Amino acid sequence: MAVTYDPLLVTLSVVIAILGSYTGLRLAQRLLSESGPVRKVFLSGAAVTIGGGIWSMHFVGMLAARIPVPINYDVLLTLISALVAILVTGLGLFIASFGTLTPRKLAAAGVLMGLGISTMHYVGMAAVRANVVMDYAGILVALSVLIGICASALALWLAFSRLGPRQTAAAAVVMALAISGMHYMAMAAMSLSPATAIVDYAAPALSPYLLAVVVAVAAFLIFGFTLLIALPDRPRVSVDQAVVGREDAPTIAVDDVSKHPDSIVSQLTRLPVQKNKATLFLDLEEVVSIQAEAHYTRVYDGTETYFCSLSVSELEEKLDRAVFLRVHRSHIVNLHHAKSLERRNDQALIRLDGAAAPSVPVSRRNVSRLRTALGL
Repeated sequence: MAVTYDPLLVTLSVVIAILGSYTGLRLAQRLLSESGPVRKVFLSGAAVTIGGGIWSMHFVGMLAARIPVPINYDVLLTLISALVAILVTGLGLFIASFGTLTPRKLAAAGVLMGLGISTMHYVGMAAVRANVVMDYAGILVALSVLIGICASALALWLAFSRLGPRQTAAAAVVMALAISGMHYMAMAAMSLSPATAIVDYAAPALSPYLLAVVVAVAAFLIFGFTLLIALPDRPRVSVDQAVVGREDAPTIAVDDVSKHPDSIVSQLTRLPVQKNKATLFLDLEEVVSIQAEAHYTRVYDGTETYFCSLSVSELEEKLDRAVFLRVHRSHIVNLHHAKSLERRNDQALIRLDGAAAPSVPVSRRNVSRLRTALGL
């Protein structure tokens, strides 16, 4: 039984894969600079976007197939296939983003994610309800699984590479083509023959037209929402006069700092923080470490943690870099409070003063800078 494809829907399936890959990569890249609940939000968003994009691409690809018999889709299996895609993508991203991404970890996460995506595809195929018999060519099935694993490893590697917007867009195209290749290779592995007896399926089913509406709405809601999340948001923050230590100092918005070279950047002597709805001003000598939290920061003074409305990048510009060194995208440390420099597995850590003796991760590219600053 011959299967043909609608070129327009095939093209649409690839476009959906590109959109899902791009927004998912943008969100996954934020995992490198976030921590705590915010990091979990971006992990969930990346998993839903990439996994949902793969699932949407699969079913648009299925709708593109012209099968010469009426078909419907089992509702439960269709939902399970979507859940599998999102869960395995989330697990792959979690494993790859936990600590340093070594080749072994990349391979393990890629295999897990690739097998999951392949499972999603074949569960989705099992959801097809039609009076036909499906057979699969074992070699082509194995090849489709291999493509899925390679596509997953590529996606994870690209997700945690420091790419600019143009490079991310190019990476999304490459990733989408790999995902589409896996789907259409799996479809090529399938052969159909007429059923010897007509079977009446009693399970709740989706018609192809209703499925098309569901997939289209889900895809564009996911991509629109996650693109809004990924947009940069730089709030205007006014710095109190007490921050610069002068009663007559003007209030200057953070966005305008570049227009006032002799203002805040060179005059910051105390750090404004919030605690119990009150604004406090910490002496810089008291600050042990600073950690990014979305567009704001958490400041630790050795005993307590405070909220600060300035971003980690803004604080890096305003603090003395001979004392405050940014050792990670999410962390700045006060070198005067350093107790030891350690290595745990493949991760460098700097241990600081404080009641809990906190350890701060050091990115690989900053290890040499930190060692030089510590006189090692």
